[in-house]
Amino acid sequence: MQRRNWKKVFVTGGTGFIGLHTVSALVEAGAEVTVLVRPDHEEKLGPLRRHVHTVPGDVWNSASLKGRSRGHGVVVHLVGSIRAQPQHGLTFHQLNLVSARNTISMAVSDGVPYFVLLSAAARPLGVPAEYLRSKREAEDYLRSSGLRWTIVRAPLAFDRWGRGGRIFGALSWVGRLPLLSLLVGRRTPLPVNVIARAIAQAALQPDVPRDQRLYAGDLRRLGKVRRSRADRRARSARQPDAQDAPLDDEMPFGWLPGGQHYDE
Repeated sequence: MQRRNWKKVFVTGGTGFIGLHTVSALVEAGAEVTVLVRPDHEEKLGPLRRHVHTVPGDVWNSASLKGRSRGHGVVVHLVGSIRAQPQHGLTFHQLNLVSARNTISMAVSDGVPYFVLLSAAARPLGVPAEYLRSKREAEDYLRSSGLRWTIVRAPLAFDRWGRGGRIFGALSWVGRLPLLSLLVGRRTPLPVNVIARAIAQAALQPDVPRDQRLYAGDLRRLGKVRRSRADRRARSARQPDAQDAPLDDEMPFGWLPGGQHYDE
């Protein structure tokens, strides 16, 4: 069954690292995007502010979410972090579970039929076990909500042009090799804009999809940019160093603010 207003997308966590890229990908795909922002945080959207609607709210204050997503076809929840700040009351439970629980409850109350949740494929090295536990608990809450859902079990996201980008890019390439992909494929790092495009593709489906979990291989497939040979030649002519770029699907979005690193 086709969703009403399926191109109207409500995003939480849209000012974070993955969030900014995902909002950009949604706008580029022609979506009408509404971003929930805390007071005085709109500037974090940078140039994207001209292309989206913003509404005030706080995912840790359920009263501030009432009615915010009404009329949208999908809610995309991107709030979360691998770094807890217990001194500010932001435990992994608060960051990854409570934020998701409040947002899911908002979607149910507002009559939004479909929910996309950014989760994690595994616990990053050095991150406490509570991180992944809180992510899985958020998944459980979504599955029991009655909404149709997509859970994105994303691997580590990296900026192709940021610090460590070449190292992570090499790991991403190695993870495609047939034998290694069977062993560690779901944990293989991916460029953040590939993950973002995949999330946008998952959100922008006219028909309500089957409940699904997406892993690194799915994200790579959904987030890949396919260009013609003539287009690649034109890009090479415009960019003398384009031969050094390993993959077309790792090229960044045009208007995205560069050099900014946030939590998810």
